[in-house]
Amino acid sequence: MTIWRLHLNTSGGNCADVCFKNKVMAMGWSITDRHIENFTEARKKKICEQRVNINSYEDYEKLIKKWKVYDGKSYVPATVRKLYWEVKPDDLVWIRYNGIYYLGRVGDTSQWVYNINQDNLQKDAAIQRTDIEWLEVGDESTVPGFVATAFIKGRTLQRINSEAVQIFSQHYYNTKIGKEHYQGLTIEANPEEFYDLLSPTDCEDLVCAYLSYEYKYIVIPSTNKKSTELYECILLDPEDRSHVYIQVKKGNVDIDANDFRHLQGKVFLFTSEGTVKNPDSNNENIKGTVKNLDSNNENIKCISISPEELFKFAMSDEAKNIVSDAISYWTEYMRKALK
Repeated sequence: MTIWRLHLNTSGGNCADVCFKNKVMAMGWSITDRHIENFTEARKKKICEQRVNINSYEDYEKLIKKWKVYDGKSYVPATVRKLYWEVKPDDLVWIRYNGIYYLGRVGDTSQWVYNINQDNLQKDAAIQRTDIEWLEVGDESTVPGFVATAFIKGRTLQRINSEAVQIFSQHYYNTKIGKEHYQGLTIEANPEEFYDLLSPTDCEDLVCAYLSYEYKYIVIPSTNKKSTELYECILLDPEDRSHVYIQVKKGNVDIDANDFRHLQGKVFLFTSEGTVKNPDSNNENIKGTVKNLDSNNENIKCISISPEELFKFAMSDEAKNIVSDAISYWTEYMRKALK
């Protein structure tokens, strides 16, 4: 089975109401009047006559190929093909509407349809897959970070390739309907699965909580600005008011400590899947906490926090009451696996 992400915005606006009301996945490329407004009157007339007789994907494909409706090309748009050929019964689909995330299951009787009516044409939402059971999940704090970031960019319909997200999605669906529809699920309590569930912002918050607990550093929220791309924010060391900088990357992103050596203070670097290059350490393989740091010790300036060390902290009893609700949501989810 596959986990999908579907954008609901089309050339006619947002089609969430079409999806919920009709229990469908809906998207554009509906051969609307707007799509053919630059064609000759004779050509538009022929297209309008033929589109009302589209009863299958083959009919739709035939019209598209003949009249080259989209970008003058004689083939069906890739996303429409994907909806027909690749979306299968029992797949799960994530959508977002007004900041709230929804999870839909593709039913056993689901079919690709071209559902032409005035409302669907107006909203450019006639391309559909039927028999979708939509479940409300909640805001961004209740969905895996991999899901939230999937909505930032990309095609209208795309896969979410994450084992952690797949297991969570199946587990959530089972919980919501009150039975084990998806069976044999195993939640793995390990760093790789954990960071797939966190958003980039969650990772930043977790690093700040970790440094606050380990070294009593104090976060200065006003220093978190778009203009300071080199670091996420500044923390203060209460011992001497020296600055502490952090850089946090979620995903397979490398960080070079040499890029931060000009900063006037200690720097903590974290990447969930990448590598921190050139950190200050006697052994390149040693990553994690560096206790009893001296702000005047120039030999220890850039410190790498390992994913394993941060995960260990997140799952500890000490972290329970000092991490954000979003992080706590996922650590509790992971603790179920440990039990």
